[in-house]
Amino acid sequence: MTVKKRIMLFIACAGFITSLLFSVVVFCELIEQPFAILDKELKQEAYRAVRMIGLGQLESALPPVDSAGYGSYPYWLKIYERDSGIILYQSNLAKLVNLPSVEPGSKDIASIVIPPQQIYLGQPKNNEATFRIRSFAITYAGRGFTVQIARSMFKLKDEIWELALGLVAGLIFSSMVLIVISYFVAGKILKPIGTMRNLIHNISDKNLGQRIPVGAGSGEFNELAVTINRMLDMLQYSFVKQRNFLFDTSHEMKTPLSTMRLAIDEIYSANSENLPAFLQENLSRLNNQVLRLERLVKNLLNLSSLEMLDNIKPETVHLTDLLTSLAADYRFLAEAQNIKMDIKLPDKLIISGDTDKLNRAFSNILDNAIKYNIDGGQVNVEGKQTTDSIVIEVTNTGPGIAENEKDKVFEQFYRVEKSRSIRHGGSGLGLAIVKRIIELHGGNVEMNSVQGEWAKLTVFLPHMYKQ
Repeated sequence: MTVKKRIMLFIACAGFITSLLFSVVVFCELIEQPFAILDKELKQEAYRAVRMIGLGQLESALPPVDSAGYGSYPYWLKIYERDSGIILYQSNLAKLVNLPSVEPGSKDIASIVIPPQQIYLGQPKNNEATFRIRSFAITYAGRGFTVQIARSMFKLKDEIWELALGLVAGLIFSSMVLIVISYFVAGKILKPIGTMRNLIHNISDKNLGQRIPVGAGSGEFNELAVTINRMLDMLQYSFVKQRNFLFDTSHEMKTPLSTMRLAIDEIYSANSENLPAFLQENLSRLNNQVLRLERLVKNLLNLSSLEMLDNIKPETVHLTDLLTSLAADYRFLAEAQNIKMDIKLPDKLIISGDTDKLNRAFSNILDNAIKYNIDGGQVNVEGKQTTDSIVIEVTNTGPGIAENEKDKVFEQFYRVEKSRSIRHGGSGLGLAIVKRIIELHGGNVEMNSVQGEWAKLTVFLPHMYKQ
C-alpha cells in the first residue's frame, strides 16, 4: 500500500472515529430531550387533571369518546385519593389497558401486548405497545391526590428511529467527504516527496551534478532535501575521484608495462639460444601476463575516456560497410577455430554517429562472439532497418549465458566464467565499453541467450543522433 493511501486511510479512520464519538454523544443528548419533553407534558397534564378534579370539572374538561372506543384523550390516567386509595377518576384508556403502578415521584417504561381490535395505538405487527409512566403525589385545595399517568411512545420511538437514521446517514456522508478530502490532503502533503522522487529518479552517473531545490524555511521536507543533496555531493565526489583514479592509474601504468614488454622481448631475442628451458618458459609466461595487463590498461583508458564524454561528434556512418570490413578482418580468426561466419546486411544502413567508436564497439562484439564460441561453431550477423532505428543482431553458438546473468554482462569487470575469461585474456570490460558507446549514440543494447545453445547480442541505434 502506498504512503498516500496510508495517510488517506489514517485521516479517514481518525475522522470517522471522531465523528462516531461525536454522533454517539449527540444521540445520547438528543434522545433525552424527547423523554424530558414527554415527562414535562405528563406532569402538566397530571396537575391539570387534579385541578379539574378539585374544581369538579374533570369530566367536562376531557374530550368526548370517539369511534376508537377510548376517546381522543391520549393519556392513560388514574387519580387516587391519597389517604383512602379510592379511585377518583380513570380515563377510558385506563379502563381498557392495565399498566403497572409506580411509586409517586418515579417514572418507568412498560411494554404490553394490546390486540388492535381492542385498541389501536399504532402498535406494530407484534401488537406490543410501549408506554411512558409517571406517578405524582399532588396536594390541591387541601386535598391529597396520587396520580398515575402514562402515554404511548409510538410516535416517540419513530422520532428516535428517525434521529438514529439521520445520524447514521450523516456519519456515512461525512466519512465519504472525509475520504475525498483526505485523498487530496495526502496528495498535497506528499507532493514535495513526489517531486524529490522524480528528480532523484532522473539522477544517474551521467548527471550527478543535479540537485534537489531547497525551499525557504526549516520544514522536514527541506531538511530531507538538504540531506539528500549532501549525500549526492559525497557520491559525486567519490565517483569523480574513482573515475580520475582509474584514468590516472591506467595512464601511469601504460608506459611501464610497455617498457617491461620491450625489455622481455629484447632479453628473449638476444639470449633465446643460451637460456635454460625453464627461464624461456618463465619469460614467455611473464610476456603473456604483461600483454594481458596492457590490454586491461588499454580497456580501462578507453572506458574512462568514454565515461568522461557527454556527447559525440556525429558524422555519417555507413554501418553496412563498417560491419562488412570488420567481419572480413575477424573471418581469419574464426577460420582458425573452424567457426563459420554468416553476414546478412541490407545494402545501405546509414546512421549519424562516431565511426571510430562504433568500430570499437562492434569489434568487441565480434571478438566476443568468436572467442566465446565452440570449435566448429557459427557466428551470424544480421541487420535490419525499422521506422525509428537500425537493429544489429550478432548470434553465436556456444555455452550461452544463464538467465540471471544476462544483464550483468554489461557491468565492469563482470565475467560469466572467470576461468574461461582468464584463458582467453578477458578483463570483463569489453561489453561495458560496448554499452557506453551505444548509449552515447542514443541507443541501447540487449543480451538474450539459451544456456548451452546460443547467445545473441542486439544493438538498437537511432537513425539520427540526438544530443
